[in-house]
Amino acid sequence: MKKYLLAVLFTGTIVGVQAQTKSQLEQDMDNLRSWMRKKSVQADSVTRAEWPTIKQEFKSLTSSLDKNTQKLSDESKAEYSQYKSRYGEWEERNEIRKAVNLEGQELERWEKQMTGTTRIANIRPQDLREAYIRLTDYTRTYRRNWNLRDWDYAEFVFGELNTRKAEVLDKLNNGDKIKIAALQVEFATLKKSREAQELYQDMREKR
Repeated sequence: MKKYLLAVLFTGTIVGVQAQTKSQLEQDMDNLRSWMRKKSVQADSVTRAEWPTIKQEFKSLTSSLDKNTQKLSDESKAEYSQYKSRYGEWEERNEIRKAVNLEGQELERWEKQMTGTTRIANIRPQDLREAYIRLTDYTRTYRRNWNLRDWDYAEFVFGELNTRKAEVLDKLNNGDKIKIAALQVEFATLKKSREAQELYQDMREKR
């Protein structure tokens, strides 16, 4: 009887710990979800000085989730994966911006000319397709006159638009998704054409 009671007690303890862990993970997900919503609005306006704090906050919010990812539900795992991917894009864009030292007012000029707004993070889902069309048309029209610095700005704006797309993907209709995907491919093709031209020019100069 004692063995039976101990077994029941032990099982109850395990279940209690598992429930507590699950509850804490759910709270961690809620905290991360709230933080991501807030930072989504601020992502493109975060200054270089603020970025170390952002990185530390994300690391703190995801520490427990990283260790217990297998205990999340399939739905939460997918959501968590999306958040990590989105944050990774923010970090990559910040590093690119820091590496090429993009100037604030000049970047805003490029954002306005290429997408029609300097608040790309706030573009409504129904307006995203038109923003991609405008960006691609602008690139197609002016790319032959761009230098490497110009391409730095253009690619950064393109990255901002891609981040916004990832944030509202579930709100886009299938027609917009297909059209935007085609425009993304075209921009990548135009970029590769520029890279091929540079390579050819380098080869000629080395002869």
